[in-house]
Amino acid sequence: MSTKNLTKKLHELIGVNETLGMVLRSIRLCDEMSLKEFAAILKISTSYLSDVEHGRRFISAKKSYEYAEKLGYPVEEFVRLALQDEANSFMAVKGHYANVSLHVA
Repeated sequence: MSTKNLTKKLHELIGVNETLGMVLRSIRLCDEMSLKEFAAILKISTSYLSDVEHGRRFISAKKSYEYAEKLGYPVEEFVRLALQDEANSFMAVKGHYANVSLHVA
């Protein structure tokens, strides 16, 4: 399943905008991996991965690109979600939410 289809399905199921953390968690669970195993692949701590999956921390666009490459997923979608997460982190305070689009030439 592509990341785009996965994020669309997440939105349909839970009715919220997808985050990169939600996508990473879905990938990890679909691959039946523990936090420790998945964090080792990404070369991050399990506590950091847990914080990302639960929306307590965000991943930079640069790191999201690296993670997409490591996991074999479309970098454009991971970067888009990382930028959207960052925008939402400060816009949500005012009740607004971002819908970031990337156009890759």
